[in-house]
Amino acid sequence: MAEEAPTAEAARMGGMPPMLAYTLRAPIQTNAGWALIRIGQGSSAQVLTPNQPKDMTYWIVILDANKPASIVQQWVVHDNKTVPSDLDKYMSNPAYLFAVVTQVLGNGQVPQGPFYDYLTAHGAGRELQKLEQISSYTAPPYGLFARVSYALTGQCGSGGIAYERSSFTEPAVLELSLMPQMNGQPPYSICDSYTFVH
Repeated sequence: MAEEAPTAEAARMGGMPPMLAYTLRAPIQTNAGWALIRIGQGSSAQVLTPNQPKDMTYWIVILDANKPASIVQQWVVHDNKTVPSDLDKYMSNPAYLFAVVTQVLGNGQVPQGPFYDYLTAHGAGRELQKLEQISSYTAPPYGLFARVSYALTGQCGSGGIAYERSSFTEPAVLELSLMPQMNGQPPYSICDSYTFVH
């Protein structure tokens, strides 16, 4: 006798509730699309992009953990040394998720000083360090890698886990999932898992 296909109810009873796909993309080339965050899968997925996208910038976005496709606040900044003045009021609140996604960033624009320190305090690690090292030995006149891409995301508040991806050859794509509580309700947290429709 053939087994019945599992139902959504059986999946809920057997473990984790359904998750949402959570993908960040940081373009590395001009005219290759904008920095984006895609939440969900299939036809119901929502795509978020900067309100005023520009090349050679960082898109810093705060998402509502209860409605992750809702942007609470965003900044598009060119300055690679300064932390936006009111960013910390969001970053210290566990009701939010954050993302930092670059838009066609020059390798000389990797984070420096207070901005670098801030990102490392919120989960940036080896992927950002890789770009820092590449930037230090490929600065003009050498120019081995003109562009870099970087994405960092995590849970706001103290002790939140963060994930990052970087590249000096292609768009940085960070593929994760948003997991609700065990009862299937928000708030969502970021999970290092793939979610897809099959």
